[in-house]
Amino acid sequence: MVCRVKGRASVVALAMAVWAGPALFGQTGASASAQPAQPAVVLSASAVPGQLPATGGAVTVEARVDHATSCQLQLLSSQSFAVVYSHDPKSCANGQYSARVAIGPNPTSGQRTVALALLARNASSASVGRFYVLLAGAAPAVVLSASAAPGGLPAHGGTVSVKARLDHATSCQLQLLSRQSFAVVYSHNPRTCAGEYSARVTIGPNTTPVRRTVAFALVARNAASISMGRFYVLLAAGAPGQTVSNSTAPPATTTPGSTPPAPVDDVESSNWSGYSSVGGPYTVVKGTFTVPSPVAGTSPRAQVAEWVGVDGTSASDPSLIQAGVDEQADPESPGGLDVAPWWEILPATATPITTVPVSVGDEVTVTIWQVSGTTWEINLVDDNTGKGFSTPPEHYTGPGSTAEWVVEATAECRFECRTAPLAPYSPAVSFTDLGMAGPQKSLDEITMVQGPGTVSTPSAINPNGFQVTYTGTREFFSDNS
Repeated sequence: MVCRVKGRASVVALAMAVWAGPALFGQTGASASAQPAQPAVVLSASAVPGQLPATGGAVTVEARVDHATSCQLQLLSSQSFAVVYSHDPKSCANGQYSARVAIGPNPTSGQRTVALALLARNASSASVGRFYVLLAGAAPAVVLSASAAPGGLPAHGGTVSVKARLDHATSCQLQLLSRQSFAVVYSHNPRTCAGEYSARVTIGPNTTPVRRTVAFALVARNAASISMGRFYVLLAAGAPGQTVSNSTAPPATTTPGSTPPAPVDDVESSNWSGYSSVGGPYTVVKGTFTVPSPVAGTSPRAQVAEWVGVDGTSASDPSLIQAGVDEQADPESPGGLDVAPWWEILPATATPITTVPVSVGDEVTVTIWQVSGTTWEINLVDDNTGKGFSTPPEHYTGPGSTAEWVVEATAECRFECRTAPLAPYSPAVSFTDLGMAGPQKSLDEITMVQGPGTVSTPSAINPNGFQVTYTGTREFFSDNS
């Protein structure tokens, strides 16, 4: 009996233990069926492209996530350039995330690494996926070549053209390295130079018996580096007995057509076309013009000239000081064309400049200035060859009331002098690097009228200069020979 009862009690106890099993482990039947929350996971995160040039750019961020409800982009690295992106979290419950990031230019020569992280979250967990973008270092600025043409000037000086080729430079600046007693005039200001640079330099006369070397440097820069290219101009020694000006033209302080512009008056003339600055007294005038060619078949009677000068517009005062170049068809000259530079102070006739050969297409710079009182000097330089001429001090008593840049139909003199027909010329004459010293009241825009109508017309003037174009009827002037 005792054994039977004991055995039964054990069976009942086991059955109760089986029935109460979940309760013994602290769970109910319902809680046993719930699933635990899955952690948020960043499966992958990357930027495309993974590398940018030094100039920066935009990348696309792509990521895959699991069990995340929101994703947020974070910048881990610090840098001097800009990194622009959205800081706000956004939903990524569909398992995907994308965004755009803009990265600014690298101002240093070293490669930089931009570190980013994608933070994925759900209600109970967070996950971080890191990725990187490489930003190349800025390429160094390099002066590939720098030179002046011509590389040598005569003792009286002249103007050279500076040309340079560069890589990766954003700004260029010309610097004078040597020291000398004569003037060297150039722009000191830096300016942009995307691959190429050009400038003009005027060098004054060498009055010593020793050849001089003028040393320059072109300094090229970008945000990360500086490069320098040196070049030189040789200035011949002043020879005994050679006419070399001892004075240097003072700077021309006013540019016709500058801002604010002077009032412009329309004027017609039978022999001039171009611009005249009215006011003065003017003590300096300068300008550079291109040399055109009379078109084929032009009568030898027809002529064209380009010049820079002071005075000459007043009927009551015939004073005029000027220098320029004449072009005329001449069957006896090589190429059938005579191109002749000259200078003139009225009432004297023009004086040929035989030491400076000039060709069609050349650029010629003329500078005329008052040394003191009634003493003036004239300088003419062929900028393509560097050859130039300066007068000795000359006597001039004109009022200096106007300064001119003119294309002219010159006078022909047989039994009497009269205006010659204007030779049809091509291409248009460009006047640049204009300047004068003296107060400006107004500008006369001068159009040349001959025969049935307009034959030479200036364009609108601006701080860079203007052009004068032949606008006549070629047949009219060719048939009047």
